[in-house]
Amino acid sequence: MHTIDAIRTPFRFVLFFALTAIAPSMFAQRIDGKFDVDGRHIRLACQGSGEPTVVIDAGMGTAPVEDRAWQQIAAKVAAVTRVCLYDRAGLGGSDPNPKPVITSADSAADMARVLEVAGLQGPFLVAGHSIGGLHAQVFAARYPAKVAGLVLVSTTHPDQFNRWLSLLPPAADGEAKALTDVRTFLTTIQTDPHMNPERLDVGASEAQARELHSLGAKPVIVLTHSPKFRMVPGLAEPLAIKLEDATQEMQKEYLRLSTNSTQHIAATAGHELPHEDPEFVVEGIVEGVRDVRAGRR
Repeated sequence: MHTIDAIRTPFRFVLFFALTAIAPSMFAQRIDGKFDVDGRHIRLACQGSGEPTVVIDAGMGTAPVEDRAWQQIAAKVAAVTRVCLYDRAGLGGSDPNPKPVITSADSAADMARVLEVAGLQGPFLVAGHSIGGLHAQVFAARYPAKVAGLVLVSTTHPDQFNRWLSLLPPAADGEAKALTDVRTFLTTIQTDPHMNPERLDVGASEAQARELHSLGAKPVIVLTHSPKFRMVPGLAEPLAIKLEDATQEMQKEYLRLSTNSTQHIAATAGHELPHEDPEFVVEGIVEGVRDVRAGRR
């Protein structure tokens, strides 16, 4: 069943405390270190106990092991189950990938390998924010047996940049600088890996994410930023609304990934949900844990 929550925050406080009460001890042995992944070191920090293990993949340029908001989110999730913060290659305590350009498949492979080397048993509930959610989709497509479900936190849609570009008016003399800038950005972001700090080939990564068609009945929790948010500041409001409407529709499309999917839409928080409304993110992850456990009974 696909369900969409009303626009509200927070949701299901009772769920969090109920699961906390029955969860294994949160004082289980911690895992925190740099693990050898094919001659490189990848940082992984885990706490809590219980299944499924939640693995968090953060947004572009963010090392969640060192990020205050993700640390606080993980500490609360650890009251319910084991949770791991994973620094992608070149971020935080992880060595860079020697390739000149990487894709989501490279990040997914690093995640699969570091979890294996750390001795963690899947399948995992993978929570991905922004571009980390694009990587999570590729992880689910490439390693389906390792995935118990997904929590997609204001996640990059594989068609997002192309759809935004299609909604822009043709270039015209004297148009607003904000419009020119966003057209240039959307035209080049998918083809020039040097436009982002991780040397990510966005176009290739989008194609890899499109390989994910269905998770069957595995839980998918979609956490979407508020429709009031403007992803591209400075645009004329009618066009900004058109782009945001398209974004909201793409977020809703994630419900098609599973017959057991739910969407929650933040009342006011923007794209940076982990930093603007961390409790909203905690509750979404905990709901995913509950749904995975319910499916195993």
